[in-house]
Amino acid sequence: MSTRTEGLLLLALMIGLSLIFQVQMKLFGVAYGNAVAKAETWPLTIVALLEVSISWRGAVVLGLAAAQFILWLMVLARLDLSVAISIGSLGLVVSALGGGFWLGEDLSLLRVVGLLATAIGVTLVICS
Repeated sequence: MSTRTEGLLLLALMIGLSLIFQVQMKLFGVAYGNAVAKAETWPLTIVALLEVSISWRGAVVLGLAAAQFILWLMVLARLDLSVAISIGSLGLVVSALGGGFWLGEDLSLLRVVGLLATAIGVTLVICS
């Protein structure tokens, strides 16, 4: 297997992890919002935020962030930066679609067209 193929496979794995990471971050953020809304004083707010931070979701988010960082370093060792950045930006498209499907966020026609335009733009950069 060539170095480029390895890099592309690692990048695909990183994009998949990015989707899981972004969904978990969204749910983590909701947990933070709920904790702040329930707390009546600053000390209670701090305690609630610490409890949310040391939850299982906090550990998952931290682990996913570390895994993405390591994968990114491995990708950069195998691909040109311009290629890695371009393909890696497809993670934004995948995360937006994942948010629509997994979290029920709005996927209006205009949003989908914008995501398609982004994917086409990335494809043009890669192919040039």
